[in-house]
Amino acid sequence: MKKKIAIIGIIIAIVFICTLFIIRKSFALDNNVKDIKYYNDLIEDQKIATILLNEKTVSRNTTKKEIMEYDSKIKNVKDSNNKTLDDIDLIKTGDYITVNNEDYIVVLYGDVNKDGSICDIEDIMIVKNNYSDNIEVDSIERLAANLVSDDVLDTQDIARMIKIYLGILGENLTTKIPENYLDFETGGDKEPGKDDEDTGESDQKPGGDDENPGEKPEPVENTPLARHGQLGVKGIDIVDKNGEKFQLKGVSTHGLQWFPQYVNQEAFTYMRDEWGINAIRLAMYSDPNVGYTKSLHEIVNNGVEYAKNAGIYVIIDWHILSDGNPNTNKSSAIEFFKEMTSKYKDYDNVIYEICNEPNGDVQWERDIKPYAQDVIKEIRSIDTDAIIVVGTPTWSQDVDIVAKSPIIGYDNIMYTLHFYAATHKEYLRQKAVTALTSSLPIFVTEFGICDASGNGAVDIHEANTWINFLNQNNISWMCWNLSNKDESSSILKNTNKTTGWTKEELSEEGKWLLEALKR
Repeated sequence: MKKKIAIIGIIIAIVFICTLFIIRKSFALDNNVKDIKYYNDLIEDQKIATILLNEKTVSRNTTKKEIMEYDSKIKNVKDSNNKTLDDIDLIKTGDYITVNNEDYIVVLYGDVNKDGSICDIEDIMIVKNNYSDNIEVDSIERLAANLVSDDVLDTQDIARMIKIYLGILGENLTTKIPENYLDFETGGDKEPGKDDEDTGESDQKPGGDDENPGEKPEPVENTPLARHGQLGVKGIDIVDKNGEKFQLKGVSTHGLQWFPQYVNQEAFTYMRDEWGINAIRLAMYSDPNVGYTKSLHEIVNNGVEYAKNAGIYVIIDWHILSDGNPNTNKSSAIEFFKEMTSKYKDYDNVIYEICNEPNGDVQWERDIKPYAQDVIKEIRSIDTDAIIVVGTPTWSQDVDIVAKSPIIGYDNIMYTLHFYAATHKEYLRQKAVTALTSSLPIFVTEFGICDASGNGAVDIHEANTWINFLNQNNISWMCWNLSNKDESSSILKNTNKTTGWTKEELSEEGKWLLEALKR
């Protein structure tokens, strides 16, 4: 009898273990993680962990909890600022996972692409043979080795990984591949392996035809840049190379860390030709807590080159917002602008915006002005004549206060005024009038036609009043924002396209903007 009970107990235990295994297996199938690989020698002094997501994860999302459940060796997950993530926080490229007391930087990618194409050895060779030596010769193949034969990975994914790697490393990417061939933001339609003999671009670097980066780039013919050249400030006006008054009209990107896909050559050229813009603003948030990393610099660099190729002007925006006081990240700002000015001091189309919207317990004399003087000093030590735009108190509204004590000792300095038409009305225009009367040059580097939240009701009448005021006073303006984010201040709506938008793919603000650009 005891023997029979023992046998029954063993059977029950086996059934229980098998049930647990099935449950665990079922749970694992629901986990977004498909594979994690660790590399200790792909690049010097940096350990890499690639996280491959399963075929259901089109959005390419996974959480800290999921990756720790997938691999029990992972003991911690931190962001790029060394802050430990919560279980429900999403993992992103640039985070760090700790395995065996070693930190591995994350490269996150999925295996689903809309075209369904599979990466083969030919795709890998196209990439490997056309990039310079700033990425190891076999790194691409070793990354692709994460995949088994039936996994989906196309050339655009490889390009994404290369760009992510080089962004993290702060390297400059050079390639002989024709522009947009591997541009994952635009999803170009050129076929893999197609000959580029008739493009005349086989030896170009991305974004331009400059053999010597230190030489002054030639503007594209019959573009805003070719016609107007280097801009300056005379009195309260922007003036062109001929000393004639000139007004910049364009759009601002959303945060580059969230919407980098709109920084592409086709979009910039399309907006120039079809919308009539002559400038683009690259909004790079400055707060590490909301996504600033040095890897974003490469997106800015690409944007400057795309703008140059399109023959339009470009504003490099150090986008202070959540960090409030510009002095919070002043050392990073100085480092950033020294890097940018060293690269673009000979470009006629570059404008520097050094503090988007100072806010909170921040005053002009005590906080913003000293910051601006320090940053401007560094910029002017390298770039002696580019326009510099300085933010003003209260989310860049108090231009009247600044007019009482502007920065002196430098030419081509302007000051920021921002408005959202459904919130900021005649009282703010009167601040602008006060500043203009005091000879303070103003630049509206950001505005929207909704309320100040960026996502409220629009006010077309007030927006028209504002644009008429700006045009009458030759005040340049940039409309916020070029993205498809579900909010009323976004220019795009119900589309994932990154260029060539139809009118039906524009939001109410986008449709209004097209009309405003024609005035």
